[in-house]
Amino acid sequence: MKRVFLILLVLFCLIAFGVNMASANGGPHGGFTPMTDACAGCHRAHTATNPNLLMVNTDDLCMSCHGATGSGANTNVDDGLYLSSRDDGAGDFDEGAANTPDNAPLLGGGFVNYQGTAVTSVHSIDGSETLAWGNGVNRGELGALAEGMTCASCHDPHGSSNYRIINEMVNGVAITVAQVDEANKDYDTEQWGAGTSDLCAACHGAYHRTAANQGSTLDAGTYTHRVDMPYSYHGNDNPETVGYAGYHLPLAETNTVVCMTCHLPHGSSAAMTGITDGAGLPGETSATDSALLRLDNRGICEVCHQK
Repeated sequence: MKRVFLILLVLFCLIAFGVNMASANGGPHGGFTPMTDACAGCHRAHTATNPNLLMVNTDDLCMSCHGATGSGANTNVDDGLYLSSRDDGAGDFDEGAANTPDNAPLLGGGFVNYQGTAVTSVHSIDGSETLAWGNGVNRGELGALAEGMTCASCHDPHGSSNYRIINEMVNGVAITVAQVDEANKDYDTEQWGAGTSDLCAACHGAYHRTAANQGSTLDAGTYTHRVDMPYSYHGNDNPETVGYAGYHLPLAETNTVVCMTCHLPHGSSAAMTGITDGAGLPGETSATDSALLRLDNRGICEVCHQK
Protein backbone atom coordinates (compact mmCIF):
# COMPACT_ATOMS: atom_id res chain seq x y z
CA MET A 1 0.00 0.00 0.00
CA LYS A 2 2.87 2.35 0.85
CA ARG A 3 4.45 1.71 -2.57
CA VAL A 4 1.15 2.44 -4.36
CA PHE A 5 0.70 5.64 -2.34
CA LEU A 6 4.19 6.87 -3.23
CA ILE A 7 3.71 6.18 -6.92
CA LEU A 8 0.38 8.03 -6.87
CA LEU A 9 2.09 10.91 -5.09
CA VAL A 10 4.74 11.10 -7.81
CA LEU A 11 2.06 11.13 -10.51
CA PHE A 12 0.20 13.89 -8.68
CA CYS A 13 3.34 15.99 -8.49
CA LEU A 14 4.12 15.47 -12.16
CA ILE A 15 0.66 16.65 -13.12
CA ALA A 16 0.46 19.46 -10.59
CA PHE A 17 3.83 20.94 -11.49
CA GLY A 18 3.31 20.66 -15.21
CA VAL A 19 6.11 18.23 -16.10
CA ASN A 20 5.96 17.36 -19.79
CA MET A 21 5.14 13.90 -21.09
CA ALA A 22 8.22 11.69 -21.00
CA SER A 23 9.73 10.84 -24.36
CA ALA A 24 12.97 9.69 -25.91
CA ASN A 25 16.16 11.68 -26.43
CA GLY A 26 17.23 15.18 -25.51
CA GLY A 27 16.32 15.56 -21.84
CA PRO A 28 12.56 14.93 -21.48
CA HIS A 29 12.83 15.26 -17.70
CA GLY A 30 14.62 18.59 -17.83
CA GLY A 31 14.71 21.92 -19.65
CA PHE A 32 12.77 23.60 -16.87
CA THR A 33 12.65 27.32 -16.10
CA PRO A 34 15.10 28.70 -13.51
CA MET A 35 12.34 28.98 -10.91
CA THR A 36 10.69 25.61 -11.63
CA ASP A 37 8.97 23.53 -8.97
CA ALA A 38 9.00 20.46 -11.25
CA CYS A 39 12.15 19.01 -9.65
CA ALA A 40 10.00 18.16 -6.63
CA GLY A 41 8.06 15.72 -8.79
CA CYS A 42 10.97 13.28 -8.35
CA HIS A 43 13.39 14.76 -5.80
CA ARG A 44 13.13 16.15 -2.26
CA ALA A 45 16.06 18.04 -0.78
CA HIS A 46 15.57 17.05 2.88
CA THR A 47 12.97 14.29 3.03
CA ALA A 48 14.06 11.90 0.27
CA THR A 49 13.94 8.21 1.13
CA ASN A 50 16.31 7.01 -1.61
CA PRO A 51 19.76 7.88 -3.02
CA ASN A 52 20.05 10.90 -5.32
CA LEU A 53 17.33 12.53 -3.22
CA LEU A 54 14.63 10.49 -4.97
CA MET A 55 11.17 10.25 -3.42
CA VAL A 56 10.90 6.54 -4.24
CA ASN A 57 13.33 3.94 -5.59
CA THR A 58 14.43 4.32 -9.21
CA ASP A 59 12.40 1.56 -10.83
CA ASP A 60 9.16 2.58 -9.06
CA LEU A 61 9.73 6.18 -10.07
CA CYS A 62 10.31 5.33 -13.74
CA MET A 63 7.38 2.91 -13.86
CA SER A 64 5.04 5.52 -12.43
CA CYS A 65 5.11 6.97 -15.96
CA HIS A 66 6.45 4.14 -18.12
CA GLY A 67 4.77 1.16 -16.45
CA ALA A 68 1.57 -0.73 -17.22
CA THR A 69 -0.52 1.56 -15.01
CA GLY A 70 1.45 4.75 -15.66
CA SER A 71 0.01 7.74 -17.45
CA GLY A 72 2.96 10.01 -18.13
CA ALA A 73 4.54 8.27 -21.15
CA ASN A 74 3.37 6.41 -24.23
CA THR A 75 6.10 3.79 -23.81
CA ASN A 76 4.73 1.05 -21.54
CA VAL A 77 7.95 -0.84 -20.87
CA ASP A 78 6.26 -3.25 -18.43
CA ASP A 79 4.25 -4.80 -21.26
CA GLY A 80 6.57 -3.81 -24.11
CA LEU A 81 3.89 -1.74 -25.86
CA TYR A 82 3.61 1.71 -27.38
CA LEU A 83 0.33 3.26 -26.22
CA SER A 84 -0.57 6.32 -28.25
CA SER A 85 -3.85 6.41 -26.31
CA ARG A 86 -1.91 8.01 -23.44
CA ASP A 87 -0.99 10.95 -25.66
CA ASP A 88 -3.27 13.86 -26.49
CA GLY A 89 -0.86 14.83 -29.25
CA ALA A 90 -0.46 18.39 -28.05
CA GLY A 91 2.18 20.04 -25.93
CA ASP A 92 4.47 17.03 -25.43
CA PHE A 93 7.80 15.91 -26.84
CA ASP A 94 6.69 12.56 -28.23
CA GLU A 95 6.98 12.58 -32.01
CA GLY A 96 6.52 8.80 -31.96
CA ALA A 97 2.76 9.20 -31.78
CA ALA A 98 2.66 10.06 -35.49
CA ASN A 99 4.91 7.18 -36.58
CA THR A 100 4.23 4.26 -34.24
CA PRO A 101 0.92 2.36 -34.30
CA ASP A 102 -1.04 2.06 -31.08
CA ASN A 103 -0.17 -1.15 -29.19
CA ALA A 104 2.92 -1.74 -31.36
CA PRO A 105 5.54 -3.92 -29.64
CA LEU A 106 8.49 -1.87 -28.42
CA LEU A 107 11.86 -2.47 -30.03
CA GLY A 108 13.38 -3.28 -26.62
CA GLY A 109 10.80 -5.80 -25.37
CA GLY A 110 9.08 -5.66 -21.96
CA PHE A 111 10.00 -6.22 -18.33
CA VAL A 112 6.83 -8.13 -17.36
CA ASN A 113 5.13 -9.16 -20.62
CA TYR A 114 5.98 -9.01 -24.29
CA GLN A 115 3.41 -9.33 -27.08
CA GLY A 116 0.85 -10.47 -24.52
CA THR A 117 2.93 -13.25 -22.95
CA ALA A 118 4.85 -13.28 -19.66
CA VAL A 119 8.59 -12.83 -20.14
CA THR A 120 10.89 -15.84 -19.84
CA SER A 121 14.06 -13.78 -19.42
CA VAL A 122 14.50 -10.20 -18.31
CA HIS A 123 17.02 -7.64 -17.13
CA SER A 124 16.11 -7.00 -13.51
CA ILE A 125 15.89 -3.28 -12.71
CA ASP A 126 15.17 -3.33 -8.97
CA GLY A 127 18.84 -3.11 -7.98
CA SER A 128 19.10 -6.80 -7.13
CA GLU A 129 21.00 -7.77 -10.28
CA THR A 130 24.66 -7.30 -9.42
CA LEU A 131 26.34 -9.83 -11.74
CA ALA A 132 26.57 -10.08 -15.54
CA TRP A 133 27.67 -12.87 -17.88
CA GLY A 134 31.11 -12.13 -19.33
CA ASN A 135 31.67 -8.95 -17.32
CA GLY A 136 35.46 -8.96 -17.17
CA VAL A 137 35.48 -12.76 -17.10
CA ASN A 138 35.18 -15.60 -19.63
CA ARG A 139 31.93 -16.32 -21.42
CA GLY A 140 29.75 -18.56 -19.26
CA GLU A 141 31.05 -16.90 -16.09
CA LEU A 142 29.56 -14.11 -13.98
CA GLY A 143 31.37 -10.89 -13.09
CA ALA A 144 30.36 -8.22 -10.58
CA LEU A 145 28.75 -5.03 -11.89
CA ALA A 146 29.79 -1.63 -10.60
CA GLU A 147 26.39 -1.36 -8.87
CA GLY A 148 22.99 -3.03 -8.74
CA MET A 149 21.09 -2.63 -12.00
CA THR A 150 18.21 -0.13 -12.29
CA CYS A 151 16.66 1.83 -15.15
CA ALA A 152 19.28 4.51 -14.51
CA SER A 153 22.08 2.00 -15.13
CA CYS A 154 21.41 2.34 -18.87
CA HIS A 155 19.34 5.53 -19.22
CA ASP A 156 19.92 9.10 -18.04
CA PRO A 157 16.54 10.55 -17.00
CA HIS A 158 17.78 14.12 -17.39
CA GLY A 159 19.01 13.67 -20.95
CA SER A 160 21.90 12.34 -22.97
CA SER A 161 23.59 12.90 -26.29
CA ASN A 162 22.99 9.20 -26.96
CA TYR A 163 20.03 7.48 -28.64
CA ARG A 164 17.12 6.85 -26.26
CA ILE A 165 18.84 8.83 -23.47
CA ILE A 166 21.33 5.97 -23.01
CA ASN A 167 23.95 6.89 -20.41
CA GLU A 168 27.26 8.20 -21.64
CA MET A 169 28.94 6.00 -18.99
CA VAL A 170 27.70 2.46 -18.24
CA ASN A 171 29.36 0.14 -15.72
CA GLY A 172 32.44 2.38 -15.85
CA VAL A 173 32.64 2.25 -19.66
CA ALA A 174 32.21 5.29 -21.95
CA ILE A 175 29.30 4.77 -24.38
CA THR A 176 28.41 6.59 -27.61
CA VAL A 177 25.26 5.54 -29.49
CA ALA A 178 24.27 7.56 -32.54
CA GLN A 179 20.87 9.23 -32.75
CA VAL A 180 18.81 7.87 -35.63
CA ASP A 181 15.29 9.18 -35.13
CA GLU A 182 15.22 12.63 -33.57
CA ALA A 183 12.92 14.08 -36.23
CA ASN A 184 10.60 11.10 -36.75
CA LYS A 185 10.61 8.69 -33.83
CA ASP A 186 9.46 5.14 -34.49
CA TYR A 187 9.36 2.85 -31.47
CA ASP A 188 8.93 -0.54 -33.12
CA THR A 189 10.60 -0.80 -36.56
CA GLU A 190 13.50 1.67 -36.74
CA GLN A 191 17.15 0.71 -36.92
CA TRP A 192 19.42 1.05 -33.89
CA GLY A 193 22.08 3.73 -33.78
CA ALA A 194 25.72 2.98 -34.52
CA GLY A 195 27.55 1.98 -31.32
CA THR A 196 24.58 0.09 -29.86
CA SER A 197 26.58 -3.09 -29.24
CA ASP A 198 28.98 -1.12 -27.06
CA LEU A 199 26.13 -0.62 -24.57
CA CYS A 200 25.75 -4.38 -24.15
CA ALA A 201 29.52 -4.88 -24.13
CA ALA A 202 29.85 -2.51 -21.17
CA CYS A 203 28.54 -5.38 -19.01
CA HIS A 204 28.96 -8.41 -21.31
CA GLY A 205 32.33 -7.69 -22.85
CA ALA A 206 33.35 -11.31 -23.37
CA TYR A 207 30.44 -11.76 -25.80
CA HIS A 208 31.33 -8.74 -27.94
CA ARG A 209 33.27 -10.28 -30.80
CA THR A 210 34.14 -8.34 -33.92
CA ALA A 211 36.73 -8.85 -36.67
CA ALA A 212 39.18 -6.85 -34.56
CA ASN A 213 38.93 -8.90 -31.34
CA GLN A 214 37.82 -12.37 -32.46
CA GLY A 215 40.92 -13.93 -30.90
CA SER A 216 40.57 -12.27 -27.48
CA THR A 217 41.93 -14.04 -24.39
CA LEU A 218 38.37 -14.04 -23.05
CA ASP A 219 37.30 -16.54 -25.70
CA ALA A 220 37.99 -19.42 -23.29
CA GLY A 221 38.85 -21.76 -26.14
CA THR A 222 35.46 -21.36 -27.81
CA TYR A 223 33.96 -19.44 -30.72
CA THR A 224 31.12 -16.93 -30.71
CA HIS A 225 29.03 -15.13 -33.31
CA ARG A 226 30.41 -11.85 -34.60
CA VAL A 227 28.54 -8.57 -34.26
CA ASP A 228 28.97 -5.08 -35.71
CA MET A 229 29.25 -6.49 -39.22
CA PRO A 230 27.19 -5.85 -42.38
CA TYR A 231 24.08 -8.00 -42.63
CA SER A 232 25.13 -9.11 -46.11
CA TYR A 233 28.35 -10.58 -44.70
CA HIS A 234 30.08 -12.85 -47.24
CA GLY A 235 27.38 -12.09 -49.77
CA ASN A 236 24.58 -13.42 -47.57
CA ASP A 237 22.03 -11.09 -49.16
CA ASN A 238 18.96 -13.32 -48.83
CA PRO A 239 15.25 -12.43 -49.11
CA GLU A 240 14.94 -12.17 -45.31
CA THR A 241 16.45 -8.69 -45.66
CA VAL A 242 12.83 -7.54 -45.87
CA GLY A 243 11.47 -10.13 -43.47
CA TYR A 244 11.55 -13.91 -43.13
CA ALA A 245 8.47 -15.84 -41.94
CA GLY A 246 6.87 -12.49 -41.23
CA TYR A 247 9.77 -11.29 -39.06
CA HIS A 248 11.84 -8.17 -39.69
CA LEU A 249 15.32 -7.98 -38.18
CA PRO A 250 16.10 -4.82 -36.21
CA LEU A 251 19.55 -3.87 -37.48
CA ALA A 252 21.74 -0.86 -36.80
CA GLU A 253 22.59 1.91 -39.23
CA THR A 254 23.92 0.77 -42.62
CA ASN A 255 22.24 -2.63 -42.02
CA THR A 256 24.69 -3.74 -39.36
CA VAL A 257 24.14 -6.78 -37.11
CA VAL A 258 24.29 -5.74 -33.44
CA CYS A 259 23.52 -7.46 -30.15
CA MET A 260 19.92 -6.19 -30.23
CA THR A 261 19.39 -7.78 -33.64
CA CYS A 262 19.02 -11.09 -31.78
CA HIS A 263 18.31 -10.02 -28.19
CA LEU A 264 15.67 -7.82 -26.56
CA PRO A 265 17.38 -5.55 -24.01
CA HIS A 266 14.44 -5.32 -21.59
CA GLY A 267 12.79 -8.75 -21.64
CA SER A 268 11.63 -11.53 -23.97
CA SER A 269 8.68 -13.93 -23.90
CA ALA A 270 10.39 -16.45 -26.20
CA ALA A 271 10.18 -20.12 -25.16
CA MET A 272 13.01 -22.64 -25.26
CA THR A 273 11.44 -26.09 -25.72
CA GLY A 274 13.94 -28.01 -27.83
CA ILE A 275 17.58 -29.05 -27.64
CA THR A 276 18.65 -26.24 -25.30
CA ASP A 277 15.87 -26.88 -22.77
CA GLY A 278 17.61 -27.87 -19.55
CA ALA A 279 21.03 -28.23 -21.18
CA GLY A 280 22.65 -27.21 -17.90
CA LEU A 281 25.64 -25.46 -19.46
CA PRO A 282 26.77 -22.09 -18.04
CA GLY A 283 24.95 -19.30 -19.80
CA GLU A 284 22.77 -21.71 -21.81
CA THR A 285 19.04 -21.14 -22.19
CA SER A 286 16.15 -23.26 -20.93
CA ALA A 287 12.37 -23.17 -21.18
CA THR A 288 12.29 -20.57 -18.40
CA ASP A 289 15.40 -18.61 -19.44
CA SER A 290 15.36 -17.51 -23.05
CA ALA A 291 18.54 -15.38 -22.83
CA LEU A 292 16.55 -12.37 -24.10
CA LEU A 293 16.30 -13.91 -27.60
CA ARG A 294 13.63 -12.41 -29.85
CA LEU A 295 12.11 -15.66 -31.18
CA ASP A 296 11.28 -19.11 -29.80
CA ASN A 297 14.01 -21.75 -29.67
CA ARG A 298 16.63 -20.80 -32.29
CA GLY A 299 14.22 -19.04 -34.64
CA ILE A 300 16.46 -15.97 -34.66
CA CYS A 301 19.24 -18.09 -36.22
CA GLU A 302 16.92 -19.35 -38.97
CA VAL A 303 16.06 -15.79 -39.99
CA CYS A 304 19.59 -15.39 -41.38
CA HIS A 305 20.73 -18.99 -41.80
CA GLN A 306 17.80 -20.70 -43.54
CA LYS A 307 18.53 -24.42 -43.32
